Amino acid sequence: PMIAVAVTALVLLVTTIVLWDDLDGVFERRPPVPNLSVWPQPPNDPHPSLAVIIPITKHTDVRFYQNMWMGNHGFTICESKAPGCSMVCGRKPEQTSAQADMDCLVRVAKSRFNETEFIVRMSDDMLVDRSYVFGIMDEYKASDTPMYVLSAEQTDTGDVTSGFYMFNQALAKCIGDSGTFAERVAVGCGNNVKRVANDGTKTWQTLYTNKNKYINLAA
Repeated sequence: PMIAVAVTALVLLVTTIVLWDDLDGVFERRPPVPNLSVWPQPPNDPHPSLAVIIPITKHTDVRFYQNMWMGNHGFTICESKAPGCSMVCGRKPEQTSAQADMDCLVRVAKSRFNETEFIVRMSDDMLVDRSYVFGIMDEYKASDTPMYVLSAEQTDTGDVTSGFYMFNQALAKCIGDSGTFAERVAVGCGNNVKRVANDGTKTWQTLYTNKNKYINLAA
């Protein structure tokens, strides 16, 4: 009987060790909790020279933008501290939210992304076809001419009020520090600027619908 008890105890001990080793491996493989303020650049990224700047609030689902389409290129800005915000810009008492957003965008483009070839600005109620953005990058890469993408309705005035626009580093270097976007471009870059009309079929604001998808982006 003593031998049987000893053998049983030994079997139980070995089984426990094996099971613990397996479980320990499972625990070690659990992914870490993501830091939503850090959007790492992936290896072998075919379009590394892109920054997507998104103004957010405490209500913005930052993870949505990380996971859905351009997470690896994203940089979030906010007026006041919010979860997932990469940079708090603040707002002067005399400024509207739109003015503060524009000031912050230009400041970030000039300081944080002064070697990034293309910069996208989009609101947190937008969805943009990533292949469309990459196609623009491929078409205008290495251009010394300042260029920006804006809605087709605004190509005459040159101003941008839509939720999505995009510009290259040549424009970021010359854009002025005050006024509307069009005023900043006119003062800083002059007339030698290329305006590219946005393809409205590749961008969606507040609502995305296609086949079996109906997504309220503004909710």
